[in-house]
Amino acid sequence: MIAKSSYNRLCPICSSDSWEIVLPLAATPLGDRLSDSFDKASSLPKYALDLALCSECGHAFLPLVVAPEESYGDYFFETSDSPGLSDSMQRLAQQLWQNRSDSSSTYVLDIGSNDGTWLQHFKNLGADVLGIEPSPRHAQKATARGVETINGYFSIQSASEIRKKFGAPSLITANFVTANVPDLNNFFQGLKDLSDDNTTIAILSGYHPDQFRVNMIDFIYHEHVSYFSCQDFINLGEKFGLDLVDIRRVGLKGGSIQAIFRTKSSRTSVSGDVGRLAQYEEWIGIRTLGWYAAIHDRIKQAQSLTHKLLDQVKAKKIVGYGVSHSVTTLIYQFDLHQRITVLTDDNPRRQGKFSPGSGLTVISPQKAVDDLFDTVIIMAWQHDRLIKNRLKKMNYSGSVIQPLPFAELIVLGK
Repeated sequence: MIAKSSYNRLCPICSSDSWEIVLPLAATPLGDRLSDSFDKASSLPKYALDLALCSECGHAFLPLVVAPEESYGDYFFETSDSPGLSDSMQRLAQQLWQNRSDSSSTYVLDIGSNDGTWLQHFKNLGADVLGIEPSPRHAQKATARGVETINGYFSIQSASEIRKKFGAPSLITANFVTANVPDLNNFFQGLKDLSDDNTTIAILSGYHPDQFRVNMIDFIYHEHVSYFSCQDFINLGEKFGLDLVDIRRVGLKGGSIQAIFRTKSSRTSVSGDVGRLAQYEEWIGIRTLGWYAAIHDRIKQAQSLTHKLLDQVKAKKIVGYGVSHSVTTLIYQFDLHQRITVLTDDNPRRQGKFSPGSGLTVISPQKAVDDLFDTVIIMAWQHDRLIKNRLKKMNYSGSVIQPLPFAELIVLGK
């Protein structure tokens, strides 16, 4: 079903209408749209979820986009909820702060600032901070904790308003948000307009060559409309008068990259890592159909083996551990919504809600143990060590199956 709030688009980098679907995935509702009732959850519209590859520039993207207002009026994810993320972001903030330009400004702007956790790290380092965040609840929460936050979307218009009121930042950051932007032309032009010769732009985004290597296809969901490579960032920089001066692979979310831009007029030298990573991408063939076909085959094998393992352990009362965007993708792609009885999550704000589309109730992990569920599927498999340790501490004695990075039956041990 394609709802009225969705639309099809050209390649967001080069505007080509020549592209091919390379990873066709099962249609799903918006992944983080938890509901207060089964009826509301089960009536949510489903949207096609297909990854395309541009035939002209090689960018991987979703041709079908759901209007951002459908996702960002309110959503459940908060930076402070994700295990270990804040500590990792603190280290990244310190590196950026130390390596910023010799500007007299100490002003940091964060785009998609969520609950202000990232900017709080800069504030602790002595920076003046400002966030821009589309969710009213998150913007209000951040402002209440002392991190001034504008409620809105970043664009050419908002960049102009920020520049007039606050001036050019010393540092502009965008963490795991650029992949969510349907109109990259508007976004990058806004970055260019807001920057001066002393501004550093740091974009942190998932890196699909690393993520897909470990079969992390569940990070494909409707809010992630672009999947960036180093070459993509080179192309965007050239298009908008920005130099990609450095790029770093970061061990977050199964594999990420941090792209560092400066205006061309700042005459900053370019790190050799940029050319090396672009060459690596060319060598492994991330802009070829065969590369994606191999991923598709591995996922089909994992899906089939997951169901065989469920049959092998004679699973009857199954709880899926984890509730998130990626879990929704995995439930539908692996056709598990008819087999899972309930979901469980450590976040109390999610408990008592109903999952998108499938309408599965979210319960606490302790209740899952107390109610004697015979099988746990580790849906949030990126946090598998944490989940296994929690199951052991709760003395869970049933079967444990993990569908990815490859399907396996887990032995918790002592």
